[in-house]
Amino acid sequence: MNYDSDMMIDKESAKELAEQAVLSHTGWSRLPYDAVLTHAYYSRRGRWVFQWKRKTELTSSEVDRLLVWIRDNNVERVEIEWADRPPSPMISINVERILRSMGYSVATASASAIKEAVRKRAYEVTGKDIEVLEWRRINRSEWCVKTAGDEFWVGKLSDKAYVLLSPDGEIVGWKILPTSAVAISGFLGGYCDGDCPPCAGWCNCAELVKSYAEKWFGKDAVVWGMCPKYDWKTGTQDCTGSGYCDSYISSADFKNAIKDHRCKFYCCFAHGGCSKDDYGNITCSAWLGNEQGTQIDICAVSGWWCDLVVRDLMANRGRMRFAFLGHCGAMEVTGKDTFEYEFRKGESEKTTIIGYKFGGYGYTTWTKAFLEDMDKNRDKKIGDCFDDTCDLYPDSIGKIVLTGDRNQTLRDIIQGDFCKIT
Repeated sequence: MNYDSDMMIDKESAKELAEQAVLSHTGWSRLPYDAVLTHAYYSRRGRWVFQWKRKTELTSSEVDRLLVWIRDNNVERVEIEWADRPPSPMISINVERILRSMGYSVATASASAIKEAVRKRAYEVTGKDIEVLEWRRINRSEWCVKTAGDEFWVGKLSDKAYVLLSPDGEIVGWKILPTSAVAISGFLGGYCDGDCPPCAGWCNCAELVKSYAEKWFGKDAVVWGMCPKYDWKTGTQDCTGSGYCDSYISSADFKNAIKDHRCKFYCCFAHGGCSKDDYGNITCSAWLGNEQGTQIDICAVSGWWCDLVVRDLMANRGRMRFAFLGHCGAMEVTGKDTFEYEFRKGESEKTTIIGYKFGGYGYTTWTKAFLEDMDKNRDKKIGDCFDDTCDLYPDSIGKIVLTGDRNQTLRDIIQGDFCKIT
């Protein structure tokens, strides 16, 4: 073969260029773990041809392949035919042996089990039983991972905990699905002359907001329910299945939903208050309930009694696009060190806060009318929705307050970018 050596790029340089082309097209950080180079040759057509196929001790595929043509110093063609996971995943004997030696009991599952697995949220890794589902490539942005790479074993610890395992069987990460909205209710507590049911709260309010949020963001993107999941009196009775609410979540679930930078919509119904003393010190808090004997409160800024602090939860993310503060006195004081200020992080654009000023007004009537107006008129300014709802219920004027951006629309929030960290 007589090829023009002056124009021909050498094999190693061409291979490197081909690999970069694959990474550029796929967004991967490196080639797949099970990609084997099957062809690397200079064609009669004056190009380098490189092909990788999926073939390891776990599975062999004649379908999945990566093909790149390199002519001179340019990428001429790229073909990507690569499934997200091997067609016949199975746990290796080596990984199973390592896990058992670490004290885990191991089970295997079909590949289809991963669909349900990744639908679940997991914010904390607990437990000792791992059901290894499959080896797969992950999107690192959707997991908490403490090691390099993007291909791992996926393991199930419980219905709420899914972990990543390295090839050596070490737990190196866990799953967090994107949260777009959070709708939470605290407990009634002693509101009913001290005789409220131990698992009762404003669940109907949270569920109302949840029903709209699911329409806007999708069912799997909404964290909702009563928080925490234990009775308000002792904090030890698990309220799950009590019949007062379909969903009870831990304070850790609530905390991590707020911290997720992809969360745009926040709503909380609870007992609360906000005040300023003679020295100008502001105290804003809301009581959620009792978790294992510890009273759970959320505060705007640090307080010795507060387990959840908005300023800290918002520290590593951008401002909340929309927040509804459904607790008494939430907007009685506004500005720095208050709930509304911390959720919008002092910004006035692309962030809107609505909340109760005096007591809780229209828990369902006003809120339902406002959400319905936004939903039916997604290009209508939120400020106009607010004013129209107040005109519909004049008693609400002065009791419910809006701060921040009046010009955002629901469509802006749904389709808009996540706010940058400020």
